[in-house]
Amino acid sequence: MEKYTAKQWAEIEGGHTMSEDKKSQYSFISSLNESKMFRSKNRVEGTNARDMADLAFMNMLAMYILYNTFDFAPTAREYAQRTMRYGGQFSYMQGGSDLHIALASLKNGMNDAGDKNQMQNSRIQLPELQIRNFLNQMKQGRAITAPEAFFMKLERGLDIQNSNYRSIRRLVQNWPRLNSMQKQLAITRMLQFFRTKALRSELYSYIRDMARSQGLEIRNAHNAETPKMRGSDTLAKIAATGAALAGGYYLGKQLAKGGISSGDGPKDRGF
Repeated sequence: MEKYTAKQWAEIEGGHTMSEDKKSQYSFISSLNESKMFRSKNRVEGTNARDMADLAFMNMLAMYILYNTFDFAPTAREYAQRTMRYGGQFSYMQGGSDLHIALASLKNGMNDAGDKNQMQNSRIQLPELQIRNFLNQMKQGRAITAPEAFFMKLERGLDIQNSNYRSIRRLVQNWPRLNSMQKQLAITRMLQFFRTKALRSELYSYIRDMARSQGLEIRNAHNAETPKMRGSDTLAKIAATGAALAGGYYLGKQLAKGGISSGDGPKDRGF
């Protein structure tokens, strides 16, 4: 049975036109999220598992970069606190950060439409304990223990298959020890991801500002998020420590030119 307010009943009894229920009139407001990336639950449910996993992965890497950069460490710490504000259970909450909502979506299979998406959901095994430990260490201002092991487990748990993102992970996990060229390569690729796939991400503007203040973006680099010519994946060639030290300068120059031709530069060592 449809329910009416006291005011609406009075209007009905008096033969007047019934006014709209303000609650239903503005009910859409209750579905809005605080997240800039996901403004509503419909937006969350409309994003497939593959994109959610990639976003969560890149956000975690971005947080680690910011946390290890003096001027931006407070930002990373505050973001970790926001992400953990609900106790790290990763249930869907309207007040959650982009990262919290992405993790909640992956944990709870919020978008399982279609065979392909269901298959992707089945391949994702969220390492919740390790994620909580990582975020708790950051929000408490402590050193991140064993970042290499954490990011490797995260990569596997999120079923990251994109070679570009895996290459970024190999660099970022060693961020405090990277040279300028290596940092430029990682940041340039990360910016390409955010600008192409997650422009509204809450962390994008901070990574962008850090890149500008430290001169870490390679201008006119080929966008790895778009189809590329064979042999132009320079970051993948130098992501591992040995290859990066051996060929970083040369390949960095080629990346700035928009890619290298097949066979140029150091050989791909399988990274």
